Amino acid sequence: MRIKGVHHIKLTVTDLNRSKRFYQKIPGFKIVAEHPDFIMFYNNFLYLGLTTHKGKAKAKFDETTTGLDHISFVVESKQDLDGVIIFFDKEKIPHGEIKKLSNNTYVLAFRDPDNIQLELSWRGKG
Repeated sequence: MRIKGVHHIKLTVTDLNRSKRFYQKIPGFKIVAEHPDFIMFYNNFLYLGLTTHKGKAKAKFDETTTGLDHISFVVESKQDLDGVIIFFDKEKIPHGEIKKLSNNTYVLAFRDPDNIQLELSWRGKG
């Protein structure tokens, strides 16, 4: 057996409607399923599900708790990272600066309404 990629990620959120509005802003994510306590997005690469577990979600996310630290989405170019800063500023989505890592990967961190850290990443050649 060989794992070929990620099929889906499902996140627990505290307010489904607020999170729905946030993730709808991210370019490429379209709703493909919607139920009273579950929404599924798809962007032609992966599925992203959101749920409150029927209102049982307790608190905002903290990456220092065992489990998920963050999710990093790959973009096609460095120009995509540069351009998304303008988009985030227009949409009032708080974000960090583009950082270059030692392996020639560039990352741009931002957070969703439940404080889940998300990144956009692009790896240069070399």
